[in-house]
Amino acid sequence: MRKTTQHMRTAGAILISSVSIAVVVSGCGGGGGGGSTASLSGLYGPSKSDACSGSPVRGGNLVYERQAATQTTDPLNPRNGNGDIFAYNLIYSGLVRSDPTGQTNKIVPSLSDRWTVSPDGKTYTFHLRPGIKFSNGQPVTSDDVAWTLNRFGNPKINGIMSAVAIGFGNATAVDPSTVRVQLTKPIASFLYNISIWPAFILPKNLVEKEGNAFYKHPVGTGPFMMKEFAKGSHITFARNPNYWEAGKPYLDSVRFNFVSDSNTRILALRAGDAHVMDVVPFSQVNSLRADKSIVVQAAKVPLFLGLWLNHLKAPLADLNVRQAMQYAIDRPLLNKQIFAGLGTIPNSVLMGFSMDAPDSVVKPYAYDVAKAKQLMAKSKFPHGFSTTLQYPAGTDFYKQLALALQQEFGAIGIHVKLVEQDTATVTNNWFTRKFDMSFPFASFTSDLTVPDEYADFLANWNNGFHGFETSWRNPTIQKQVLQFETTRSDSDRAKLWAQIQQALLTQTPAIAVLHLPFLNAHLPDVCGTNLDGLGSDHLEDTWFAKKAA
Repeated sequence: MRKTTQHMRTAGAILISSVSIAVVVSGCGGGGGGGSTASLSGLYGPSKSDACSGSPVRGGNLVYERQAATQTTDPLNPRNGNGDIFAYNLIYSGLVRSDPTGQTNKIVPSLSDRWTVSPDGKTYTFHLRPGIKFSNGQPVTSDDVAWTLNRFGNPKINGIMSAVAIGFGNATAVDPSTVRVQLTKPIASFLYNISIWPAFILPKNLVEKEGNAFYKHPVGTGPFMMKEFAKGSHITFARNPNYWEAGKPYLDSVRFNFVSDSNTRILALRAGDAHVMDVVPFSQVNSLRADKSIVVQAAKVPLFLGLWLNHLKAPLADLNVRQAMQYAIDRPLLNKQIFAGLGTIPNSVLMGFSMDAPDSVVKPYAYDVAKAKQLMAKSKFPHGFSTTLQYPAGTDFYKQLALALQQEFGAIGIHVKLVEQDTATVTNNWFTRKFDMSFPFASFTSDLTVPDEYADFLANWNNGFHGFETSWRNPTIQKQVLQFETTRSDSDRAKLWAQIQQALLTQTPAIAVLHLPFLNAHLPDVCGTNLDGLGSDHLEDTWFAKKAA
């Protein structure tokens, strides 16, 4: 937990700011935090309810209210962030995976039960588990794996996530159960990079035969198989009888209902129409914790409120303006009023990683309106400017946060027009850089538990991501990031990351408003509710407790 750094203010200034933001929060609906604080004590880890004290029980059909909708089952072309990713994680799997218990940030075996790495860090040899099969019953071969990984490494095919294929050379099938991967240079995060969906193993023969039609009835190696997909409404999954973990999954089926409105998800859970919901509103944590028929669960994942800035807009390309915006944000007050005190103050422009240097090394921006005004006066826009802020509908805190930022930026001459849109539209506008400022995702988490991916997204212009859609560019920081990605020593990486973390914070290509915990809620008889280090529940360990007779 980082210390909160706050600029010294007069008592009068504190009172004015507190009252103003409280009015904004209470006036916008959705149940603001209102200054009350919540605690996450005892909420980390899977359900600890008495009903789950026994052994796992097989059977049952789980209904899960999801904030973000699935738009595609094609793992190389995600369109709606976690809405797609959480579906991928049920249908497919890779050679390795993040620790599914979420207890560590380590990479653990999946379809490959063991591997070796050459002394120079450029050759990985993976051995497949004996007898693994796709969900349709056909064997998983080294040819399938090599073919999949070569698609992963081809930026013409893996265009959206090409950053995680940095350094990939080629994959070859050594024998029916062995695959060798050759890198062009050592990549410290390589195992993390292939643990996620762009490297999930697909059946070569079916994808080549069917093309895009394959994704209407995908075949994978995940714990479940897609049964029905009604876009905009729901997606259902049935147990994969050929899943490689013996006896799992326990559930017969899973249904994701796409429900963007937080209150509607809560009502479904309380009524028993759903068993699990994600993206619990921070303002509702205390209320839900007090309800004995609901269990709230928290996970420490790389999750943040990322405010994206389009540097093609002249005012936002001005460093003085961007730094002024950082100083204009009263994070401690926003945290208390909107997020029930559950957030932490970032000393980074990205989500929080375990590798991050502490506040004593990289200091967060303090709340300092006078400093913000001085920087605006030094900028090319001393008299201010007008801009827009897009944010996703359906999540109560975004409206509250947008209104509060509108007020705080207005105090330094930045006049913000707020644009609320459905999540898919906001995300698509971000992908196509049709925005001034944006909160592009309803829930903004990292894909890896190490910072390599997002640092590359933001700083490496070789990945085709245009500064992670900010259009910001800094050759010096790009060089630092590329060095970081090829450094294998943990201690050397930590030193380099502290330098990059500071450089990015100074340049502020984007703004991390707060770091947040990941919150889900479920009924007490839902057990085995593990969340991995990225906030994803693959549901292979989930089961229903037997109800008392």
